[in-house]
Amino acid sequence: MRDHCIWSLADETRLVDYIADKHSKAGDGTNFTRTFWNNAALHMAAGPVPEGAPKMADSCQSKWSRISTLFKVVNKLSNASGVLYDFEKGANIDDEGETMWMDYISKNPDAKAFKNKGWLHFEKLQGVIPVTT
Repeated sequence: MRDHCIWSLADETRLVDYIADKHSKAGDGTNFTRTFWNNAALHMAAGPVPEGAPKMADSCQSKWSRISTLFKVVNKLSNASGVLYDFEKGANIDDEGETMWMDYISKNPDAKAFKNKGWLHFEKLQGVIPVTT
């Protein structure tokens, strides 16, 4: 049985920082090459000893896919009508906004976690991940 990677917030931040620094190597979008992911894995290996399995190229690429998806969820939320997204407080929904929030998450269930909580990597990734409208 293969061990699985455990991504701490510090590990995730290390990967995001690496990608933010090197994203120009992707050309259009964020379609990184296998070499890029091999180098990302080497970068992760040079950091603190991880819990669980080492972060290999495939696990870095898989984690990036999940991070990209989260970025798109938060970006959509930050641009939603009636929502004032805050990097620390998320959508910052109070009692008055609850009805609007329930309507929003009924159509966008992945945003539920960001009701009153921001996402650490959103601001850094705004210049990295292309946004389609």
